[in-house]
Amino acid sequence: MEIANIYTAKGESMGEGFEHKILLKSGERVSSLYYKMPPTPEKDVMDGAHAHRSESVFFVIDGELEVNVAGEPATLKKGDAMLIPFNVILGTKVTSKTPAQILIVSSPNNLRNPSPEH
Repeated sequence: MEIANIYTAKGESMGEGFEHKILLKSGERVSSLYYKMPPTPEKDVMDGAHAHRSESVFFVIDGELEVNVAGEPATLKKGDAMLIPFNVILGTKVTSKTPAQILIVSSPNNLRNPSPEH
């Protein structure tokens, strides 16, 4: 099991203003990720929407974001959490004036399951 913390985990660049860090990973059973995303007022929530390939829980540490999960819109604010089911279409947009910080705990072993048709 690899363990890190939000301040020392090595991240990868996802574009200007974005941070992505793996905080904890236990083989293919569970992973914990940290994302810091800049405000995106010009973006539509479905720009970059994709099939979310794991079952995950999103915890909002700071900021606010709009999400669209399988066609259902929601707003998540600091302190909110949401379950994102396996293989649904997910879109996100940061709506706060400051970056959104999100902790995501996922079960990536769902990648072995066949994809249902949409």
